[in-house]
Amino acid sequence: MGPMSAVVFLPRQDSGPSVMLGSILFDPAALWLCESLKRAGVERFLVVCHHKDRERVAACFPEDALLLTEGAGLEEALRTFLDGAGRTVAVTRPVFLTDLGVTRLAQGVTQPQAGETQEPSGLCELSPSAAEALRAGEDLSAALQSHAAPYRGPVAVAVDAPGLVQNLPALAQSQGVGRLMAGGVRFIDCRGVYVGPRVTVEPGTLILPNVILQGDTHVGKNCRLGPNALLQDVTVGEGSAVNASQCFSCAIGSFTTVGPFAYLRPGTAVGDHVRVGDFVELKNAAIGHETKISHLAYLGDCDVGEASDIGCGTVTVNFDGARKFRTRIGSEAFIGCNTNLVAPVSVGDGAYVAAGSTITRDVPSGSLAIARSQQTVKHNWAKKRRARQEKDREKK
Repeated sequence: MGPMSAVVFLPRQDSGPSVMLGSILFDPAALWLCESLKRAGVERFLVVCHHKDRERVAACFPEDALLLTEGAGLEEALRTFLDGAGRTVAVTRPVFLTDLGVTRLAQGVTQPQAGETQEPSGLCELSPSAAEALRAGEDLSAALQSHAAPYRGPVAVAVDAPGLVQNLPALAQSQGVGRLMAGGVRFIDCRGVYVGPRVTVEPGTLILPNVILQGDTHVGKNCRLGPNALLQDVTVGEGSAVNASQCFSCAIGSFTTVGPFAYLRPGTAVGDHVRVGDFVELKNAAIGHETKISHLAYLGDCDVGEASDIGCGTVTVNFDGARKFRTRIGSEAFIGCNTNLVAPVSVGDGAYVAAGSTITRDVPSGSLAIARSQQTVKHNWAKKRRARQEKDREKK
């Protein structure tokens, strides 16, 4: 007996791409379907789609999925696929699989329970004789109808254009939250939380209101997300917190805090036990373990070592109008407040940069760099100026 398999038909609309390529919340309906089938135990996919939809469809299914276009050779390819399959489910029309559908597909229960609708759902279980029928030259549609047991009952919701706009987002929101809740994730108020079909969150994590988790986002155990956080294609380690911040295509280590009001942009990797505070923006930055960037800083195109302290108002000046340059800061370095680091430039391990400096040359390890004009104090200057102003007013 081979692995559980699925044959998915994604017909194209008369007016354009398959309706399954339309978005439910933030992801195509085809992606929601694929992830639900995987949760039901499907390991092999054969997908039939229009050649114009092929690239977008491929992004919704595993890399090893077999993608076929309608036309000559389809029956032969399908027969070969079925020869190596165990249980095989066929999806014959655009549908959104419910949680009940996932459970019944996993168990192979095709019949509805008492009181449920008897209407076919658009899913069916193919018998081993389907491959034999195709081998004997039987028409594809006839083989699917005569060698399949249809799933009936509320196991799937039909996907059409109005449904994408009205009913399915609420169903997807409930399904995403319910899936995490069943895995031990905690919620304060899940009504404003949105979870994509590929998102994974480990047990013990607490999700606060108004959190959006999208794409290939993976969150470790015992984390705290929100309130008001957006994570897209982000990996978060164990015990970390992301508060009122937006993070895209980046990695956050374990026992690290981000926010509030931080912005982590693509290419950023933050280590363990790091503090990324309020109004900090990181872009294409590597931040070492135990480093603190407490507030009001921009670090773009830079590498920071371990246990360094980046002061308020620090900016890596990485762009000259045409090219980007990289800044390197060593471990246990101290960057004073309101410092400009004009890339390309390096600050060595254990070095200090005085507040208010604009650094244009490398700072050796263990050194102090001061790059600001010397302060001049003119005694009684303000007092004399006010006196002159008072005399001018009296003359008027």
